Amino acid sequence: MIKVIREYKSCLLLASILFASCIVSGCATHTTSLKYTQSELKLVPPIAIEKVLSSDATNVTVRVRASSIDGSAVVKGFEGQKYVLVADDQGQDIRLATSEITEVERIRKIKKPASSSAKSEASTAETVGIFLIYAPLIPVAIASWPALSAMGLDAHKNAEDAQKAKFVYRGMSKEDLNEYIGEPEEKYYCEAHGGREAEEVWVFGKDKVLRGGRTLFINLKSGTVSHNACPTSFFKDYCSPMTH
Repeated sequence: MIKVIREYKSCLLLASILFASCIVSGCATHTTSLKYTQSELKLVPPIAIEKVLSSDATNVTVRVRASSIDGSAVVKGFEGQKYVLVADDQGQDIRLATSEITEVERIRKIKKPASSSAKSEASTAETVGIFLIYAPLIPVAIASWPALSAMGLDAHKNAEDAQKAKFVYRGMSKEDLNEYIGEPEEKYYCEAHGGREAEEVWVFGKDKVLRGGRTLFINLKSGTVSHNACPTSFFKDYCSPMTH
């Protein structure tokens, strides 16, 4: 279990290094984006497709592409469970079947820093807090990035895949997983330890789930998926195999 926690912290550190590297290299922008390809959309359970297509905040825009439209269009609403209402770049309203969609991009706008004369105490505290958290990682990021690349470890892809899977699978129940994905290839039981509650780990084949959701951790107290990961073996020495 100690190794499980260590591996989990390593994943968080990797994501932090990526974030810090973006700050150093100047790749931070005023928007972030999660893009689901056509092959990935085929793996999204029907119960989650509306969530992927919906804006969950006022600063989120969802754009889609389909073979029947030119360019991309902004999702405006839904018509039942099989149709989505969109507006193209010319403002024309279009009714699309969800099955027609070939790409979904979720674009989140990041609030630009206020001018020095207009900064509120809250925004100043937030900026300082972020700096204090990530500043120690900046030297690590600079030194580690070439090594990570040499190892063939694409930190950006891993972080993005994990985020896409998190959005789709977290909150799903065991019943949801069985109904929409099917039985996992492997199941494990992990005892409560070090503040972590007891969990089941379900491992799925790559043709069943998004890459970032190959390993799904189910919190036994809530009965729902609590977190996810790409690796499928790092926990096996510390959790007990379960029979189906």
